[in-house]
Amino acid sequence: MQPELLSSVNDVLPQAAAAADPYTVYLMLAVMVVLAVAFACIPLILSAFLAPKKPGEIKESTFECGLESKGDSWVQFKVQYYLYALAFVIFDIEVVFLYPWAVAFTGLSFGAFLAMGIFILLLAESLIYLWIKGVLTWK
Repeated sequence: MQPELLSSVNDVLPQAAAAADPYTVYLMLAVMVVLAVAFACIPLILSAFLAPKKPGEIKESTFECGLESKGDSWVQFKVQYYLYALAFVIFDIEVVFLYPWAVAFTGLSFGAFLAMGIFILLLAESLIYLWIKGVLTWK
């Protein structure tokens, strides 16, 4: 009985959408946007009003793993660590774009091949730039 119910629902939905006013779709989209914004903002507003506000010296002090911190809490890290992290993220995310292209390689047009060739050239250029700047050498 369950598959029959699903097939009847799938048959009704396209007919209802086709018969509806074209502005109904935009109204539904606007309602979804309002609900999404409200879903994100209402907890923030509620926490601002309902959270206890009793600041003090102990509550505003810096703690590390439940222990009082020793020395200054502002420690500078080498910029090189951030550059390694950014380079990793850039190349890691670009591999995510390369994988679907490689899977569907035989069915793609010349335009898709050209676009991915330009993409790979940009990857190579950024790698060469990082290499020349000395970011990839560990000191």
